[in-house]
Formats: sequence, C-alpha cells, structure tokens
Amino acid sequence: MAKMDDETLLALLMRQESSSADFVWGTLAHERRRAMREYFRRPYGNEEEGWSHTVTSEVQDTVEWILPDLLKMFLSNERAVEFEPTQAAEAEGAEQATDTCNYVFKKQNNGFLVLYTAFKDALTVKNGCIHWRKETKRAKSVIRLDGVSSPEILQMLMQQHGADTIERQQAVQGPLIDPESGLPVIDPATGQPVMQTLMNVRLSKVVERKTIKVEAFDPNYLRVQRNWTTPLLADCPYVARDMEVSLSDLHEMGFTDVTAEELAASQMPESTSDAGDQRHNRRGETNDTDPNNTQIASDDETLTEGWLRMEWVLVDYDGDGVAERRCIYRLKDLILSNEECDEVPIATGSPILVPHTFDGMSVAEMMSDLQKIKTDLTRAVLDNATLANNPRKTVLMDGDEPLADIDDLLDGRPGGLIRVKNQNALGGDATPFVGGQMFPLLEYIDTMGEKRTGVNKSQQGQDPNALRQDRTAAEAVMLNGAAAKRIELIGRILGEILVVPTFKGINHLLTEGDMEPIAYRLRGKFVECDPNDWRDGYEMTCNVGLGTGDEEKLVAVLGSVANLQMQLAPSPLGEMMVTPQQIYKTHAKLIQLGGIKNVDDYLTDPGNKPLPTKPPEPPPYQVTVEQMRLQAQQSSDQQKQALEAQQAQFEAQAKERDQQNQLSIQAANDARDAQREALEAQYKHELEVLRLQLQAYQIDADNRTSIINTRIAHPDTIPEGFDIDGQTGDIFEKPDPIAPVIDLLQGLVEHQQAPKTIVRDQHGNVAGVQHGNTFRPVARDQSGQIAGLQ
Repeated sequence: MAKMDDETLLALLMRQESSSADFVWGTLAHERRRAMREYFRRPYGNEEEGWSHTVTSEVQDTVEWILPDLLKMFLSNERAVEFEPTQAAEAEGAEQATDTCNYVFKKQNNGFLVLYTAFKDALTVKNGCIHWRKETKRAKSVIRLDGVSSPEILQMLMQQHGADTIERQQAVQGPLIDPESGLPVIDPATGQPVMQTLMNVRLSKVVERKTIKVEAFDPNYLRVQRNWTTPLLADCPYVARDMEVSLSDLHEMGFTDVTAEELAASQMPESTSDAGDQRHNRRGETNDTDPNNTQIASDDETLTEGWLRMEWVLVDYDGDGVAERRCIYRLKDLILSNEECDEVPIATGSPILVPHTFDGMSVAEMMSDLQKIKTDLTRAVLDNATLANNPRKTVLMDGDEPLADIDDLLDGRPGGLIRVKNQNALGGDATPFVGGQMFPLLEYIDTMGEKRTGVNKSQQGQDPNALRQDRTAAEAVMLNGAAAKRIELIGRILGEILVVPTFKGINHLLTEGDMEPIAYRLRGKFVECDPNDWRDGYEMTCNVGLGTGDEEKLVAVLGSVANLQMQLAPSPLGEMMVTPQQIYKTHAKLIQLGGIKNVDDYLTDPGNKPLPTKPPEPPPYQVTVEQMRLQAQQSSDQQKQALEAQQAQFEAQAKERDQQNQLSIQAANDARDAQREALEAQYKHELEVLRLQLQAYQIDADNRTSIINTRIAHPDTIPEGFDIDGQTGDIFEKPDPIAPVIDLLQGLVEHQQAPKTIVRDQHGNVAGVQHGNTFRPVARDQSGQIAGLQ
C-alpha cells in the first residue's frame, strides 16, 4: 500500500471529527447543560409571576458532600497509586518511580486542583478529563557579577555561564589587586591603594527545561469515537481535544511558522459554541463575546487566539498494512505536526459506569428528578404559606361599582387604610395551610436521595437520631459504613480509570529518555532520581476504594496485626512468617492513619534485613547442666557482691574516721596557734607595763635626788654607791634598784624562748600545752571537741 498523503489524512480526520461531534454535542451536551443548570439552581422555565421561584439544592449538596471524601481518599494517602516491580532487580526503580510520579503530580502540577476539577466534572457532567503532556518551558536566569576588570574577562565569564545578554552594566571604582599576593597595590608616592575602573554587570540567559504538564480540562472539549464502549481510551481509534491557544502558546510548543492569520482562521470548532454557552452558564454570565478580544489581537498579534485540535488516531499512514497510533496537531484544515506515538495521553472517567458505553452516569443525573420533585413540592408549600398569611379579599359590588376603594385594597402596606362605603363591603377568602402534611413527603424525597447516592444525614451532621440515648456506637458505625460503600465505589472507579492511567502516563513521559534528573524532598530528606534508570511498564496498584474510609476499623485491625507480629517474631515461626519489613510497614501505616505523613521521623525502614537468628537449642541434659552452672555462677556472683559491699562499707567507715582525726588535729593546731598568739600579745603587754613602771621609778628617783641636792650643799662629797637619807641626811650604802627588773626581764625572755609541747593523757588524747614551766589544759565543748585553752 502507498503512503497516505495529507489530503487523504485530513479527510479521514474530518469524518472522525464529525462522527464524534454528533455524539458529544447531541444528547450528551443537552444532559450536561441541564446538570449544570441544576447544580447552580437555575430556574426551570416554568415559573409564574407572583408565585415562588425557589429551586432546591439536592444536586449541589450531594456533589459537595461526596467531593471531600473522594479527595481525602487520594490526597491523605502518601501513595494513592504505587508501581510494583515484576522482577527483583526492578524493586528500587519501582520505588523511585512511585515517589517521583507522586511528586510530579502533587507538587509540580498541583495535584489537589487537578483532582478537584476532574472529580467535580465527573460528579456533575458525567466525565472528568485529565491530559498529560511534556512541555519545554523557557525561563530567564539572572547572573550578577561584581568587580569585572576588563571586557575580555567579561566575555570569558559570559561564555562560562552561558549568558547571552547584558541587562545592566555599572562602572565603579575599586583597588587594583596584585595577582600574586592577592593584596591591593599601594602607590609609593601617596601610600594609598591604586584605584581602577571596575564593572558591576547583570547578565541573563534563557534556560529551557522540560517538564511534565498535567491538567484537568473541560469534558466538552473531548471528542471520542461515537461507538466506543469503555472510558479507557488507550485503544480508542479516535480521541481528540480542542484547546483554545494563543499565537504565543503555539510558538512555545515549537510551531514558530504559524502566523496570526492562520490561527485566527481556525476559529471555534463547530458545535463547541455549546461548550462556550455551558462555560458561561457555569459562571452565571451571558453568552456575549468579549468586545476587547479583537482589539487585543490587533494590538499584539502574539495574543491572537484560535483553536488547536490535538488528535490521536489509529491510521495506516505509512502504508505497511497495520494501523499505527499517530498524534496530529492541526488548526482546522492546516496540519501542524503528524508523528507516530504509543499512547493516548488523556484519561476520562464517570463516577457510575454504564457497561458498553463511553459515558456513564453522574451524581447530578441521579439526583436530577428528585431535585425537580422537591423543588415543586417546596414551591407548593411556600405558595400555600403565602396564601395562608395573605388571604384573598372579597368586595361587595353595587352594580358595577365596588363598595370599597380598589386602590386601597391593592396597597399592601402594614396597617394601611381601606376606605369602604359599607361596613360589610369587605370579606376574606381564607386558604388553609397544608404544609404540615407536605413535610413527610419532603423527608421521603431526602430518603430516596440517600439510597441513591449514599450521602446520608449523619455524614452531614443533620441526623435527628444521632443523639438518641438507645443508639449504640456499633449501629452508627454500621449505618455510616453502609452509606460510605457507595462513595468508596465511586473512588475506586475514578482511581482505576482516571488516576491510574494518569500516573502511568507520567511515568511513560519520564522514561522516554530526554528528562533531566529530578531533585526533591522526600520524607524530610533531599533525593535525586534519574528517570532514565527506570523501566516503563511497571504494574500499578490503586490504594483507594478498598475500605480505607473506615479508618477506625483499619486502625484496630492493624493494631491486632502488629501485636500478632510482635508475638510471632521471637517464636520459632518468626523467621518463616514475619520479617522486619512487614513489621515496619504495619507500624508505618498506623502512623499514616494518624495523619502523619513523614514516617521516617519516627521509624527507620529496615529494608530486606532478616530477623536476628537464634542459636539452636541444646539437648535436654545440656540444658540441665547449663542451668546448674548458671545457678552456681549466680550464687558465686551474689556472694562476691556481698563481700564487695561489706568491704566497701568498711572502707567507708575507715575513711570517715580518718576524716574525723584530720579534723581534730586541724582543730587542735588552730587552737594552739590562737593560744600562742594570745600569749605573745600578753607578754608584750606585760613588758610594756614594766617599761612604764621603770620609767616612772627613774623619774621619782630623779625628783628625790633633786630634793636631796637642794638640801645638801655639797653633793660632791658623797661617795658613789652611797646616798643620804632624805630625812636624816645620813650617808648609807643604797641597794641597786635595777637588779629586780633585770631579773624579771631575764625570766620573761627565758619563758618566751621556751618550746611549746602538746601533752597527751594515757589514752593519747590532747590534755593541754606545756610552755616552759607553765602548763595550760585544753577546754572542750559539749561534743568533746577542743574549743581552746584554759
């Protein structure tokens, strides 16, 4: 077969587009439009002037109550999906792929917003759609260089950093640096550093980086072959997405040859105007186009907008007789690219699957008729209450003339005046209030909604039986568990047909071979993974919709499992039934269920290490001998410990006695020193007294001599050593008055120079101090300690 030309390919694409458009924009578009009107409580169109226009919110309430549970299933779990290796050598790669794909989805692409948008679309308009693709992002990186001395060095630095633009350059003065010493050069004449002109430069360069783009898009822009029978699109012959883009977006995608005129000529695809109407209905806006759109495009042609169609079609383009998957980008009838590919990078899913159909059912569709019925009943109750509170009035007529003023009757002001011509002119047509009979019917409508969706009053905190005294915890858990099964099933369906294909697509893009290593923070540690080391095609497991909503029950079960593991681990069956990795996973799951994501802060993963092996048990007789040996050893150890304790006690007592003796000796020495100092002071005092007495005696003698001299006319005739009696005048030999003093001084000196010795009694205790011929006993206090000398 010959290779297909572009005209034939374009004709094939047009036929597929038309066929899918009839399906997507027929009944499906009408149902989606009605669902969105009911979600936003738009009027049904049967309202009458003067009557209630209220619209109940069953669709909106049900969607908004289911949505938090769905998001919790996927986002509270650190690994909503996991890659599983098919070989032992792939274990590490599958582990890294799981963590990295979760990082790319949740962190780099705001996984919360992607899932929120896709799930809400699925709950309201039947299908949630996610598209993943690889993008090349261009970002400007700024490099600052200070103190560049020459243009040559600047050019070298620009080449080194890969910069291509000088954004700013500023000349500054700086010292000239000696290249050998690294110090400023000093001018010998001035002694100051030699200055030179330097440049502070800011450079910029454009950095291109490939990233994975994951986004949820409007399901109205998804086209699927009409007779396709499953929401899984991997094998669908024709899948397309219409995306509104600007000329700048196309240039970033690599289509730099596209002009603004070609993009503007693409216009909005046929039948997608309904999608535009639906988008406006979502926002509560009109269908008028933006008048500034053309003006913006005329001012800047890069902002010109148009519609790009991305198509993934099975076609035998190369003429080898086998249809291959091709990815085609085109603007209406202008094909921009046509490349062979190996996957459809779009996933779509409905919360309720209908076998053998592409589109399933939405929660809004399940609640649509109930909202319409409850709206009519609520309006009837409100209208009845209005008539009961504002009954109609009757007016008597006199021929053709009323007997009351009609203008006053039409004026409904409280306390208003009504002019009448006859006191019986006015009457009342009372309407009985029957709303009380309608309330059970409204409750029945709510019960029907609970049965259909699983969203009950206890989940909303509105169950009047929640505080019933005879209601048990088991009853409440059973009711909540039964109601949650519907929501868990919805989560399981969306996980398998929407989230799992998305993660497989992310892994496929990462392993194509042109991605740079990815660095990110995982469980408190920074890791770097190279996707080129992984394998595309790991098995995947979705960890939601398997009863994980009942966290309390799961915690109880895991607690029992953990206890069983700890009991088995030291037993003979431990090596066969329990591994450290299994024990770690059990406790890690318990920590995660408690709301803590970073398990590594509390537990360390043991990896594949086995349990510590136990030595083989000895024969029974060896056990007996070993027990006797252990008992003897234990008895010997006890005796040894008792002896050591007794020896330690004796040593402590001896040490205490030594300390007391040392204290006693020190006290005695202190007392002796104090006594010696006191005696020295006393001796000095006595010597001073004797000196003064001698001086006084000499003065008295001199005075007496003067008296005698005045009496005796001739003192020179008195021999030396004789004296004259002052009374008689007789001459007599007088004694030496200094001799006693000299004897006393000599005795004092001998006593002072005599050694001091401590005198002990027969028991060896200190009795006193012997100083020369003087003995002074010690004085003791009540405790027997030396207090001083007596």
